[in-house]
Amino acid sequence: MGGLSELFFWYALVGTAVFAISGALLALRKGMDVVGVSFIAVVTGVGGGTVRDLLLGDTPVHWVREPLDIAVCIACAVVACALNRWLLGRRMDWLLYADAAGLALFAVLGAAKAEQASAHWLVAVLLGAMSATFGGIIRDIVCGERPILFAKELYITPALLGGAVFVALPGPLGFDLRALCGLAAALVLRLVAIRLSLSLPFPRYRAPLDE
Repeated sequence: MGGLSELFFWYALVGTAVFAISGALLALRKGMDVVGVSFIAVVTGVGGGTVRDLLLGDTPVHWVREPLDIAVCIACAVVACALNRWLLGRRMDWLLYADAAGLALFAVLGAAKAEQASAHWLVAVLLGAMSATFGGIIRDIVCGERPILFAKELYITPALLGGAVFVALPGPLGFDLRALCGLAAALVLRLVAIRLSLSLPFPRYRAPLDE
């Protein structure tokens, strides 16, 4: 597993599955067949991690070396298709909550992998955010949705917070505790932002007056 702890490995699989489910739910809402749903699930599940690995120079990327991630994404897509009537009969809040969980997991996992590659702490935080958000952004673009990046509620900010908390905590605390704290920080902020429609202040620009 390239030096990663076994728990790290399972965290990564859970994060991939959660993102794949969010992609599959959106694809089902768009009326795609099982092949289309599987494609979107895969793109969403491994998109952010692929960008992270390419920027770290860790090639071939993780899912080329270990296609288990692809298998997990396809399995999630098949299950989502099998349960499509039940899933789509529910409010699509499922999509937001699944995405929020995936965002929190990948923010920490991305930062941890960058840290393990001896990246600067700032780079680790940024790569964590990229790992957490790029899968969802690619998913929305491919599905013809307004990218969730442009949502009014805080989106990248929770990912940055999760990665920053993980990186800021001292190593002697251990990976598990650092990861849990980072994950909790990102998840809580994202869920509160969804619930309360929290957003950062947006500068309002005034067009120059015609002379």
